[in-house]
Amino acid sequence: MAISQLATPSSSPSKRSTIMLIVVALLAVMLSIYQWVELLHLRTASDTLLCSFNATFNCANVWNSALAHSVHQITRIPIVGWGLAWSLVVLVLSVWLLHQANKALPTADAVRALRLSTGVGVLMAVLLLAYSVSIKTFCPTCILFYLLVAVAAYLAFRRFTVAGKDWAQPALLSGGILLVTLALLLYPGLNTPREDLITAELAAPAAAEKTSPANTLTPLEEFLNSLPVGIQQATSDSLAMYRKSPTIEKAPDPRRITFGTAAAPVHLVEWTDIRCPHCKNLEAALTEIRKLSPPGSWSQATRHYPLDNQCNSKVTRASDGSSCLAAKLQICLIGSPDFARVRSTMFQQQAELTQDRIWDIASKDPGRRQELKDCVNSPATAAALQEDIDFAEQYQIEGTPLVVVNGRKAAALPAAILSLIMAGGNDHDPAFLVLPTPDPEILR
Repeated sequence: MAISQLATPSSSPSKRSTIMLIVVALLAVMLSIYQWVELLHLRTASDTLLCSFNATFNCANVWNSALAHSVHQITRIPIVGWGLAWSLVVLVLSVWLLHQANKALPTADAVRALRLSTGVGVLMAVLLLAYSVSIKTFCPTCILFYLLVAVAAYLAFRRFTVAGKDWAQPALLSGGILLVTLALLLYPGLNTPREDLITAELAAPAAAEKTSPANTLTPLEEFLNSLPVGIQQATSDSLAMYRKSPTIEKAPDPRRITFGTAAAPVHLVEWTDIRCPHCKNLEAALTEIRKLSPPGSWSQATRHYPLDNQCNSKVTRASDGSSCLAAKLQICLIGSPDFARVRSTMFQQQAELTQDRIWDIASKDPGRRQELKDCVNSPATAAALQEDIDFAEQYQIEGTPLVVVNGRKAAALPAAILSLIMAGGNDHDPAFLVLPTPDPEILR
C-alpha cells in the first residue's frame, strides 16, 4: 500500500508556503555545494578561502576543527556533506508535498516528515553553533546555512497544519530518503581529502634517509613515493608553477634571516600576517621541516605583509592595528632570544590578539617593554615594514602567506618546499620524475 494512502487526511497546505520551502531547500543545496567546493579548495590548495575573513570568522578553522575531522573520519562524509544531505532530504520532501497537494492527495506524511527533518536540522544547527562558540571560531557560510534551516523549520511548523500523531511512516520516509542521499554522497566523501595540504604529515623524510643499502632510490624519491596521491599531484603542480615563475634577483638579507645562514643553497622568504590562519599553519609546517632537513640545507627569512590599512596602503581592510603592531614587533625582535617565543605565542593566540595582548606576550618587564615600544614606533622599523610590503608587491602578492624560494614564487605547500630543500634547490632533480604529470592547464 502506498504511503499516501496510509496518511491521515488533512487540509491542503498553502501552495505559496510549499514553494517557499522548495526555494529555501534549493538555496541550502546550492550553499552546501558551494561549501563542499570551498572545502575541496581548502584541501587541495594553500590560498585563503573566500569565506575566511580573519581568525574569528573563518570557515577553514571550523572545517579543520576536531569535530569536523571526527565526522569525516567516522562517517566518510565531510561535515559540509551532511549539510547537503539534509538539504536534499528537505528538497525531496517539499517537492513531494507540492505534488500531493496539486493532486489533492493526503499530505500528512509529507508534512510530518518535513517537521522531523527540519526539527533535527535546527537541533544540529544549535549544537554546531555552540561548538563554534566553544572554539571561538565561526564559519560565515555555516551561519547562513543555519538561517536557512531555521526558515525551513518555521515554514514546516508554522505554515502547515496536520492532524493525527502517527510519526512512524514519516520517520521511515525521511530516514529512507536520508539513507539514499548519504549513499549517493559516499563516493565524493571518500574522495575528499581529510586534511589540508598545508598541514599534511611530513614525517616521511626521516624514514627515507634510513633506506637499506640495497635500495637504489634516493631519499628524495623515497619521500615523494611515500606521499599520498593527492599530495603527489599537488606537489607536481606546485613545482610546475614554480618553474614558470620569474626570478627576482635579490641577495638574502642577513637582517631578516630567522633560521639558517645566507650561504645555504635554498633560501626561503615568507610573508605573513599574524592574524592569518594559513600563516599559522605554514609556520608550524616550517618548524617541522627544520627538524627533518639536514643542517645547513636551507635558510628562512621572515618578512611581513599585514592585512591592515593602518600600515599597509595596499589593502583596504580596516583593523585594530594588531597586525601592524605584531609585524613591527617581530622586526624589532629578530636576533633576540625572544623572537621565536613571541612569534609562536602570537600565532597560537591569534583569535584573541589585541594590541594589549601583544604587549603582554612581548614582555612583562616595564623597562624591556618601553625599549620595544621605542623600536616599534621608530622610523627605521616603519621603513623596514614598508620595504617588506614593497618587496611582496614585486611578486604580485594576492594574499598571505607568500612563499619565495631562491627568488621565485612558490606554493605554500610543505611537501613541495621540503622537496626543493632535499633537492638542494634543483627543481629539475631527476627524483621529481616519480611524480604524476602536472595539470595540463599549468603547463600552458
